[in-house]
Amino acid sequence: MVLFIISLAMVFATVVLAYIVVRMQLVQEGDWRPTGAPGLPKLLILSTALLIGSSGTLGLASRTAVRSGSASRVGGWMLCTLCLVGGFLITQGFAWMILVQEDLGFRSSLYAWLFYIMTGLHALHVLGGLGPLCLVTRHAFAGRYSGDAFSRRGLVYCGMYWHFIDAAWVILYLTLLWGMRG
Repeated sequence: MVLFIISLAMVFATVVLAYIVVRMQLVQEGDWRPTGAPGLPKLLILSTALLIGSSGTLGLASRTAVRSGSASRVGGWMLCTLCLVGGFLITQGFAWMILVQEDLGFRSSLYAWLFYIMTGLHALHVLGGLGPLCLVTRHAFAGRYSGDAFSRRGLVYCGMYWHFIDAAWVILYLTLLWGMRG
């Protein structure tokens, strides 16, 4: 899992560095942000809070498994995590729709294209994590997670991936916030 996360970190770091290089070059040429182009939708603040919240509820599920092993409580925290992730994806979709309505579609400029590529790449990784999250939630309700480390490894691995995805989003969001300002 650590090697997998390191490889994902390299992908996201490459995307962020490429974004920074392209932005700086186009700013110097005076061709970065199209006239009248909107900044980041404010809805992304809510989606960021939802994703960070999902990391918190997953952490609570893990702590609950260690302390009590109560299937309903661990499963409840995992269900909360899934709901927060769903909220994140929905708000991301609405943010995309807001930008499209403001005439900043995927093909309108490199400025827009980079936004959609970066957020889309992250959304794909969130979607990829939904399957394991659902499986871990099902296992939590079935009482598979208890105090011993061996029984919790699925929950732990899922948590490692999820905390990484959250951290990657915060870095992407801050990069976009910096890069999309005027």
